[in-house]
Amino acid sequence: QFDQTESRVGVVQYSHEKTQELVAMGDPNIASIGDLKAAVKDLKWIAGGTYTGEALQFTKENLLRRFGTEKRVALVLTDGRSDTFRDPTPLTSLCEIDTQVLSVGVGDIFRTSPNTEQLTSIACEGTSNPGLSLQTDNYALLLEDSFLQNVTSYVCRAEKKCPDYTCPIVFELPADISIVMDSSTSVGSKNFETTKKFVKRLAERFLSAKRSSGDAVRVSVVQYSGSGQQRTESEFSQNYTVIADSIDKIEFMNDATDVTGALSFVLRLFRSNPRRGAKKKVLLFSDGRSQGISADLIEKRIQEARAANVELYVLAVGSQVNEANLRVLVTGKTSEYDVVYGERHLFRVPDYPSLLRGVFYQTVSRKISL
Repeated sequence: QFDQTESRVGVVQYSHEKTQELVAMGDPNIASIGDLKAAVKDLKWIAGGTYTGEALQFTKENLLRRFGTEKRVALVLTDGRSDTFRDPTPLTSLCEIDTQVLSVGVGDIFRTSPNTEQLTSIACEGTSNPGLSLQTDNYALLLEDSFLQNVTSYVCRAEKKCPDYTCPIVFELPADISIVMDSSTSVGSKNFETTKKFVKRLAERFLSAKRSSGDAVRVSVVQYSGSGQQRTESEFSQNYTVIADSIDKIEFMNDATDVTGALSFVLRLFRSNPRRGAKKKVLLFSDGRSQGISADLIEKRIQEARAANVELYVLAVGSQVNEANLRVLVTGKTSEYDVVYGERHLFRVPDYPSLLRGVFYQTVSRKISL
């Protein structure tokens, strides 16, 4: 609970010497967690060097001691590459004040791995109150629901009322979502059955989501394989029971792959089922491989989708993918790739069983709901 009588939160941004910025609940202009979020959004990127020791000392003196509670938790987000020559301040500052420290190391823009030694020092390893150190090589992974769930569980592990991490989604506007399943031979019948279970989870989550507007979310399900092999298995509906029953009855096509034909088919589906004011979204299962296509042809289909105000998301399974085609499917461009846009619109899993592991379906549904 984040209010003045229970828990409080603060955020420190830092870079090089004496660049620390602090926003926290209790500041004159911050009375709620909503105010804090707004203040964090207003923080500007500093750039420059990395003085982590100095920043941790600043946090200890200006934030954590201000929070006079029995339990203090610090989450330190860094690449673990502090300039310890220019900033000799110990990285263990937070270990001195009975604070639970979680260090999260993320690879830098040069794809250099986080410095494990610094991260473990920050997390008080070897002390009487050791914390936890986590690492990832991609900032986008910080938004994955499984990562957030791990952090939440660790932070509140000693609490009697640790919150359930369900990551609710909210649709600000009405939405029509079409889920397009790959039913080609390369998928395999067993994996196709796994896909069906995953699609049912998504449909249930979309249709049970909170809505800011009074209009509902509708979901349709399409499967595709080779040329002329596209079929609407469930028309746009708000009824999960009807959709789930339709998904259960889907039979595996087991033929070639025509991804551009699938895109054309789903665009026609939207044109035949118009709804004023509704966002149009498509989740396409594809590994980027398809018979007789080129990047230019994919680009043409994606541009047609954008002209129809259809937002496309792509889910790729496995490592045997056509990266060039996937990039064009996501961005609609053969010449350049928008990494930030791609991180939100391209989902990857190593294999089909991974679709059903953990909270991956929450990650997919949340990003589509934004």
